Amino acid sequence: MKKKLYAILERLGLKQKFEDKSLTQEEFNTLVAEYQKEYQTTIEQDLQAEQAVLEQTKLQETLNTIHGVIASVAPEVVESEENAGGENHDATMEGVIASINNLGQELKKMAKSPAEDVAEQTFTVSPVSINGFGNTPEYLFGIEHPMFDMKKRWNQIAAAPRNYPSMIAADEEVDGRAFNQELRAYGRSLQQRMSYLVENKLIGDLKALATGEFSNNYSGLASANLGDQFIIRRQDALIARILAKRDLTQYFPVVYGIQDRAVLINAFFGEVSQGYQPGEVYKGGMEIEPNVGYVDDAMIKIKWGPMKEIERMYIGYLNREGSDPIKWTMIEFQLLNSLLTAQIEQNKRRMRGIYVKPEEGVAGSYLNAGTGIMYTLLRYVHENKLKTFDDVSYNSYTNATFLAAVQAFVSAIKSKITEDMDIDNHVLYLNKNHQDWWIKNIRSTYHVDTDFTGTSQWLNRVPDTDVNIIWLPYMGQSTLMFMAEPGNIQFLEYVPGEMLAVKMEQQMEMVRAWSTWKEGCGAPFTGRVFATKALMDANDYKFQQIFLNKPAKLLDAGATTIDGTAGRWFITAANESATALTGITNAKAGVAYCIECGSTTNKTTIAKSGNFSGITAAYTPTAVGDYIMVILNSDGKFSELERCVGGVRTINQTLQPNVPGGR
Repeated sequence: MKKKLYAILERLGLKQKFEDKSLTQEEFNTLVAEYQKEYQTTIEQDLQAEQAVLEQTKLQETLNTIHGVIASVAPEVVESEENAGGENHDATMEGVIASINNLGQELKKMAKSPAEDVAEQTFTVSPVSINGFGNTPEYLFGIEHPMFDMKKRWNQIAAAPRNYPSMIAADEEVDGRAFNQELRAYGRSLQQRMSYLVENKLIGDLKALATGEFSNNYSGLASANLGDQFIIRRQDALIARILAKRDLTQYFPVVYGIQDRAVLINAFFGEVSQGYQPGEVYKGGMEIEPNVGYVDDAMIKIKWGPMKEIERMYIGYLNREGSDPIKWTMIEFQLLNSLLTAQIEQNKRRMRGIYVKPEEGVAGSYLNAGTGIMYTLLRYVHENKLKTFDDVSYNSYTNATFLAAVQAFVSAIKSKITEDMDIDNHVLYLNKNHQDWWIKNIRSTYHVDTDFTGTSQWLNRVPDTDVNIIWLPYMGQSTLMFMAEPGNIQFLEYVPGEMLAVKMEQQMEMVRAWSTWKEGCGAPFTGRVFATKALMDANDYKFQQIFLNKPAKLLDAGATTIDGTAGRWFITAANESATALTGITNAKAGVAYCIECGSTTNKTTIAKSGNFSGITAAYTPTAVGDYIMVILNSDGKFSELERCVGGVRTINQTLQPNVPGGR
């Protein structure tokens, strides 16, 4: 409730006056009215609701704050007994609500009284365009703010790009250093604005963000700090354009405040009901089996320049994007295009990424800056928290069998639900790249031709079931399918907007830019945790909360190489003779390949030599389900991330320092 109240205060520009207890009665009444208009409830109602759920100390703090404001606005309506005896008593819920109601009565009395005869005052209040009022000799776009000062070279270029050829060449020592300092300060400001938007839950509505709905604009008032308001509005528009690329966060929430590791609570409650009998006969309890969520360190590190080349790139943009409704300044342009690329890479990483510590002095793949959904689910499988559904008919579906595979998978899940389990709120996540297969399969199977519009059509629902579908991007050709309750799988970060806080410094004629942040992925509820795979198999999905197929490709008998384009999870077959794997052809940078033992008959082994000379030791599985996971290095050879032999899992802590079980 306090956050909601402060959001209204921010919008009205009254936050400081509220905290200083210097509101006028009219301003307080405006606050009450705007609160009710925005949230369809009154402050009094929210206070009463808060009493049932909020800690008493926090509720008391809110009551005292509101009581203090009312006392400063209209002390005559505050009940005298609340401050009786000269002591500073805490405000009561009843007293605060009564005071608010009394203010309403006072307002009615004021309405019946004539206003004082004062000279007429006129204020012109109009919306502020993101592009300002037009260039002036002093300021770009007419925005009176140091960032838009026409004395700065880059603003002169934006105002008259055709004059660029006749301008004196950029001075790296003067112009470059000034641009660097301005860009660095703007990056910090952008990160702070992002944090504010996240903390106040204003980040979800990109349209409102882009149009400036969350910033106040009183262009007719001399004291409105209009230049700062332009900066805020342009930052909101820039953030909205970057976040428009955040496809996955509409399906999976982002949880902030994770600096290293965090316990994602996973609790199971035992039976509590029983027939009545006298005496102390107790029943019930709680078992906490937490999952560990963790984040890894990611970074952007770019070298730009020299200054004249940055200018030339910017000029090319102005000429090419002349119809762009938002004319970015050179600073905004540079950050926007760099961060757009970073955001798209993060989207892909959140689906397919796996953190791997970089080789010293070698720029690593963007996929290895953090761990995403696919490898997090694989980790839960290896930790004996998730039992997969292994039927080959839906593990390796094709364009002709997609619909049948999905229906068989959903049917298999429902066949394992016990009378004590409930998946009514679960949804099915499928590969968006295969959506056209789904449409063709629906048409051919059910002999219908439809545009798939409307919520009841089968584009987003499994036919003849109540299971809804969410189509996920960035999955390539993966045949992964999984069911989970929305909100269970989460993206983890430390500080909102860290990636946007780009820092700058000059190095000779070049400009270095960088930002660092933390990211990861986790799920609070997976199911019971088992010491061995055998125990997990015996449990047979009971209380499991995430269900997935096994999108692994079965290798041919006797195979000595793997085609890396066929997937990232492979299962070896029974061989006619001793077989050794010698390489992975067409391996992709950033992709970790899991090679699992499917049979111990002439089992497939890997020697520590050749392309696999970088693994920790020769790999010889001893049981079905053993595996090794490797990744391609810059030298064309493979390093080992983890392995399991005889059911014992070992993580390479050098390359995977934060994975649970590694430390």
